[in-house]
Amino acid sequence: MRGLILIVFLCTSSLVNAQDMGQWGAVYGKARFSDRLGYYAEHHARFNDSGEGLEIYKSYNRMGLNYFVNNNFDIVVGPAVIGKFNQENEFGKSTLMEYRIWHQYVYHHYSGRVKFYHQVRIEHVWADKGTHYKYRNRYRYKAYAYIPINKRHVEPGAFYIVPSVEIFMHDNSSHSLEDFRVYNAIGYKFNDTTSFMAGHMWTWNNEQTSNVFRFSLYIDLDLRK
Repeated sequence: MRGLILIVFLCTSSLVNAQDMGQWGAVYGKARFSDRLGYYAEHHARFNDSGEGLEIYKSYNRMGLNYFVNNNFDIVVGPAVIGKFNQENEFGKSTLMEYRIWHQYVYHHYSGRVKFYHQVRIEHVWADKGTHYKYRNRYRYKAYAYIPINKRHVEPGAFYIVPSVEIFMHDNSSHSLEDFRVYNAIGYKFNDTTSFMAGHMWTWNNEQTSNVFRFSLYIDLDLRK
């Protein structure tokens, strides 16, 4: 297992010389109201650097109602609002908006000390094209794992590694494969509600490859207590 983790990190680290660089800062929030219901949210500020320094190019806000089917499977449904700060002034607009309705299905399980996740996310997207909004459907599958380093499980005081791969498909182009991401991060759990993760993500689409450094704060509240 340790050898596999090392290989994955070395492979993605060797790709840092690709075309574009970026940084993403994010806050992920969860609140559990009852055994069945909760709230889920993601808020991102995304920056890219195509050679002239970092510039913010997208704000990303996603929220939803979380339904817990059982201890291993949950569903989220809700809206998302994305603002794209238009660096090329496309369609004569400095900001292009995108609206989504999304639903997500997550199954997770343990194998020894490692917790594995399988996430399917389907998005119905309305993107601003200047004079009209263009509709498309987007399909995503992500596989990832939480691997504790210094403790038996991911608990307060634990460092952990999170390798992941994600594939994006959509139905409104001759290129149905939209994006492929490999993301490897290291995290630390401060207490029962707060953790932090940072890592490197390599992405590929039909136009270019990019390297993104991601920094994420996670807040997980259990309001049943």
